[in-house]
Amino acid sequence: MDNLELLVSGIEQKAAALRERLSSMEMENRQLKSKLQEMQVSLDVYKQKVKELENKNSILKVSGSLNRDTGKQESQKAKAFIDGMVKEIDRCLKLLDQQE
Repeated sequence: MDNLELLVSGIEQKAAALRERLSSMEMENRQLKSKLQEMQVSLDVYKQKVKELENKNSILKVSGSLNRDTGKQESQKAKAFIDGMVKEIDRCLKLLDQQE
């Protein structure tokens, strides 16, 4: 009988240890999910910054080609880029007007 009680006691101890370990793992999982979410927010912020910098870079390239005495082809590219930007702004303004 003592042998059976010892086995049951051992099983209970192991079950308690497993429950504790499960609880610990669940807490760690919640912490990691929270950290992942924070990292995804940071990633989105950095992606937005990259887009802004890419836009600034292309604008600087265009303005630089307009300021320098470059060839006719570069000047035409810059003017075409500016025309495209103006058209895009006009489309956005029209869309905003339609929403009102």
